Amino acid sequence: MSLLHMAWRNLMNRRVQTLITVIVVGIGVAMTLSIMMLSAGIKQGIVKASEPFGMIVGSKGSANQLVFNTIFLMDNPLANISLDYYHTLENDPRVTQAVPFALGDNYKGFRLVGTTPSFFALKGKPSDPPYFQLTDGQLFDKPFEAVLGAKVAKETGLKVGDRLVSGHGVAKSLQHDEGHKDHPYTVVGILHSVSAPSDQGIYVSMDSYWISHEHPGEQKHEEDEHGVTAALVKPRSYVDLMKMYQEINQGKEAQAVFPGQVIAKIFDMMGSGEQILKYISYVVLGMAGLTVVLALYGSTVERRRTVAILRAIGASRSAVVTIVLLESVLVVVFGCVLGTALGGGLTLLLSDYIGSQISVTVAVAYSWDVAAVIGGVALLGMVAGILPAVSAYRTETARYLHTA
Repeated sequence: MSLLHMAWRNLMNRRVQTLITVIVVGIGVAMTLSIMMLSAGIKQGIVKASEPFGMIVGSKGSANQLVFNTIFLMDNPLANISLDYYHTLENDPRVTQAVPFALGDNYKGFRLVGTTPSFFALKGKPSDPPYFQLTDGQLFDKPFEAVLGAKVAKETGLKVGDRLVSGHGVAKSLQHDEGHKDHPYTVVGILHSVSAPSDQGIYVSMDSYWISHEHPGEQKHEEDEHGVTAALVKPRSYVDLMKMYQEINQGKEAQAVFPGQVIAKIFDMMGSGEQILKYISYVVLGMAGLTVVLALYGSTVERRRTVAILRAIGASRSAVVTIVLLESVLVVVFGCVLGTALGGGLTLLLSDYIGSQISVTVAVAYSWDVAAVIGGVALLGMVAGILPAVSAYRTETARYLHTA
């Protein structure tokens, strides 16, 4: 009978104790892996969501709020900047692309985004294809035509040719809201999913937004009396970008924000919570290691007579030590396998939930960091088996062989 087989038989002789130890190790591994994979996946998803967006210009106020309501379609919009000011940005010779945004209405909780066709030409990098692609229909080319994000089409069941009536505000109202019933929108296109908050937008022309907000009985507003909630501005060069950034922020009319800076702050905030959760998971891993030590040490004490018999029939001290160490390795290996499976499953469930709430794709992938944690736990298990192995090594054959 091999030493490995003997170690396995010893574990099976105390199934309940072995199972509990494996579960404790598995929970520690699962917690650590889930925290690591979710953190990395959320960061990757947030970065991907902001890929096509450059410098954002909006009214003075919270930079975080400006980025959240423009890119992530969350939070309340800031006040409008004047259309004159937007045209100044658009016509600046240093600017290659300017895209306006107008926010303020919703349909069943999904935000309407007033913009121009240039929005759909945005790219992550100049060499990339357009970030937004149609899966059905066409882009709007006249007022009160709407292009739906993939998630909007999926959850509302709207198709090309259907009509919708938007409501007031950026959130779904619990009360009956007839909204802009005099100006229904016709769905003309549906976007391919980009696994980003943009999937939750309903995109309409700026004219649609302005016309729907004119009050009955008033004369039609002149174009210059309208405003935009925010504008995406892409200068020709990095030097132009920095100059415009300083000029805009030094002025009194608007602020310029780099989404990357706001995202970096988000990551910093996430880092604090992530670190606390990691500490908790390390404590659980430590408890798992201690459980392995106590379980094996207790079984070694209980089996001193068995060990003495093995020694009496010719088993060497090194063979006895090897059996105990193999028991430790088997427990930890099974715990790591269980923890890896549980961690992956938990991460998938949480990533789906997070994605459904904020439409940010949480990529789930095993990395070298994850492999390092699993390897570290395996090493911890081997170390945990040293004390029980030493106890078995020091067992006095004559003393316990004659014990009844």
